[in-house]
Amino acid sequence: MSRRRPPPPPRLVRHEVAVAGLDPRHDGVTIAHLSDLHVGNLTPEGHIRAAIDLANQAAPDVVALTGDYVCWRKHEVALLRAQLGGLRARAVVATLGNHDYFTDAKGVRAALAHHGYDVLTNAHTAVEVRGAPLRLVGVDDPITRHDDAEAAFAGATGRATTVALCHDPEAAPGLVARGARLVLSGHMHGGQIYLRGVTDRIIARMGRRFRRGLYPVDDGHLYVTPGVGYSGVRVRVGEGTAAEVAVVTLRAA
Repeated sequence: MSRRRPPPPPRLVRHEVAVAGLDPRHDGVTIAHLSDLHVGNLTPEGHIRAAIDLANQAAPDVVALTGDYVCWRKHEVALLRAQLGGLRARAVVATLGNHDYFTDAKGVRAALAHHGYDVLTNAHTAVEVRGAPLRLVGVDDPITRHDDAEAAFAGATGRATTVALCHDPEAAPGLVARGARLVLSGHMHGGQIYLRGVTDRIIARMGRRFRRGLYPVDDGHLYVTPGVGYSGVRVRVGEGTAAEVAVVTLRAA
């Protein structure tokens, strides 16, 4: 029996986001954004390694991971621990997604923490970047009702540039209202199988507004990455579904 052909490798995409009130010292700060790795049978280890290598080659100031590291099976947590090491940045921060809760949220947190990644469970942290604090807020998964934005932003006062991570992009307007100027999300896989018009109607009927890419949201922006891995089937077809590592550069508005 022949081996299954590996999927196309993830690509590196770059975006610049004009941030109102950005600390001048943060003009040019870069954030590598990875989501929906879904380690396991559908997403080969080489695919994960390629994504990590792309992120490291970009030499970002921060790496943001926005959930769904596994699919459904308990053994995938051990694969996650084995495969997701080696990300390099001043800080690597993470939030969880719905598949992590469906599988083993405690184990996923431990696997991420094993590599020194900071799992922000309805919490925030500040990272000194270019001599000024960059505030990173992690909101836990809304789909499984583990989110608590009030707790995540509690005590987040002052004028620090604020970037929020949340697996579900539908949370973005509420997070911008609390002071986030950039929200990073995943979950949607760009539709994974995208047929113009058809997929759009399905997404709209689900009550969802954000499929993939950069969106203005009130006083801030939302970036929804199609993610890295595969869930359900090893297929990504159509505009905006290709596996990616996104590098977002902050710019003064």
